Amino acid sequence: MPKKKLIQIAKEQEVTFDEAMQIATDKLPEGALTGKGRNTWVSEEGTRILEDSLMIDEIIPKHFTGVILAECPNPKYNVFFSKEIGKRVNVLLPRKWQGKLIKKTITVEAIEDTKGVSYRYVGK
Repeated sequence: MPKKKLIQIAKEQEVTFDEAMQIATDKLPEGALTGKGRNTWVSEEGTRILEDSLMIDEIIPKHFTGVILAECPNPKYNVFFSKEIGKRVNVLLPRKWQGKLIKKTITVEAIEDTKGVSYRYVGK
């Protein structure tokens, strides 16, 4: 799926451009949007996220891009840092990637519930 113009995605999903722009800036990771105004382009990953769930924006988790710094004592988690979040957080990783992503740039999603915010690895 190649990158697309945001205005085209909005038209396909039958929402206004302003709504689509608001959802995209809130929910997509930094760097997924390029351009200005109605000439805004969405990256391949961002296009996939928006096309899968634009109509139900309440359940679209916020995505962040950052670097894995270290492994936690519990190997299911790694320490993750993103400038967007502004602090170190623990990220849940699938068993396949445990211990293999140190110093790598990844995308995570923030899941918010009544207990707080948790972060989970998003595969490409």
